[in-house]
Amino acid sequence: MILGDDGIGVHVAQELAREIRDENIDVRDVSVDGLNLLELIVGYDRLVVIDAIMTEVGEVGEIYRIKPENVCDPSCSAISPHHFNLATTIEIGKKLFPMEMPEEVTVFAVGTREVARVTEEMTSKVKEAIPKVVNLVLEQVDPANKYRGAGHALGSNIPSNCHRKPQNNACQR
Repeated sequence: MILGDDGIGVHVAQELAREIRDENIDVRDVSVDGLNLLELIVGYDRLVVIDAIMTEVGEVGEIYRIKPENVCDPSCSAISPHHFNLATTIEIGKKLFPMEMPEEVTVFAVGTREVARVTEEMTSKVKEAIPKVVNLVLEQVDPANKYRGAGHALGSNIPSNCHRKPQNNACQR
């Protein structure tokens, strides 16, 4: 893997795939955006996206729970439709497939200083966030702990620094 800290979603998706035992929950490790992502999320009730985020004031390894509409104004998107941000992709999907788009979309983003550095190693603080993000996703998609293995007990690793503010997916049908 040569993604460095930007590979947080890949690592979390791998852990989630080992933990979740529900045929109605798909865990996918995808590295697409824009309209390419749209075709993967149509038909799901809920969507969870895990990714790295660069912030001006946040700490490396800090975990954010955010809604796509709070990330960026959908009108401020990329020039190419292949690189629309998540908020724009969701808005387009709602217009094209109003009855088939996820009703609930949550992004778990982990703070980093570098997303473009080519390296096999993640920084230690981002690596430490992996089990915490796994637990947060498990708590969201399976709060009753009915469909997962015994590997993660909820509450034990939930971070105190998880804030509710500003491509890899756990999708639930």
